[in-house]
Amino acid sequence: MSRFFFAVTLLIVVMLIVPTYLEACPACKTLDDPISKGFNFSILFMMAMPFAVFTVIGGTVFWHYRRANREPMD
Repeated sequence: MSRFFFAVTLLIVVMLIVPTYLEACPACKTLDDPISKGFNFSILFMMAMPFAVFTVIGGTVFWHYRRANREPMD
């Protein structure tokens, strides 16, 4: 059990230290430039879009499924 906690602790430490030394790309270092800000926001938007689309489609299917299986009120 102590090996597990050691591994988890080591993983957390590595996850906290490594991102401070790594950069996503050379253009992302200077965030004061409006073009690089727009570039970063467009990347975030493209990453979030599939999750948003699948959530809307899945939610609609789930809502219709639950609505169709509801007991009719007499």
